[in-house]
Amino acid sequence: MNRTIAIVIALLCTACGTATAQKSEPPALLLEPGQLKDGRAWTVTATSQGTWRDLDEDLVPCGKRVIAPAEAVTRWRTFKASDGAMVTQVVVSGVEAMDSFKFFYAECGEVGDIESTVGPKNVARHDGEVEVATVSKDRFVVLGGTVPDAQLTLFAETARTHLDTVPS
Repeated sequence: MNRTIAIVIALLCTACGTATAQKSEPPALLLEPGQLKDGRAWTVTATSQGTWRDLDEDLVPCGKRVIAPAEAVTRWRTFKASDGAMVTQVVVSGVEAMDSFKFFYAECGEVGDIESTVGPKNVARHDGEVEVATVSKDRFVVLGGTVPDAQLTLFAETARTHLDTVPS
């Protein structure tokens, strides 16, 4: 009798796990290596998520935490190219994206040069680093890295158009 109960419980647990596994996952907000189109082979070296407060200090745009609310849901991914180039992507969700963008503009403008470009994105240069900010719906995005500014700007545009297709 106990063995029968154990088997029934195991079967139910398996069925529950299968039903859970069959649920579709939410659409990916972060770019995939194949979306970084510049002729190099890119791989993901790290992916994580948490809150803006959890974001590693070296990923905070121009080191200014005031850009987004501490509790904002944040995802980040780091890519490395075959030649050693690096790119990081940070996506902050569920915020007033334009407010975060304005904070980026104001705060990062204090530590370096910032230039406005076509569309809602900006390039900030500080301490030898380059970061490009953009917005899509209720998401604020920053890409930084060791690739040329023009390439980083194209990656940011790819991230923005990718997020435009993902439901909020």
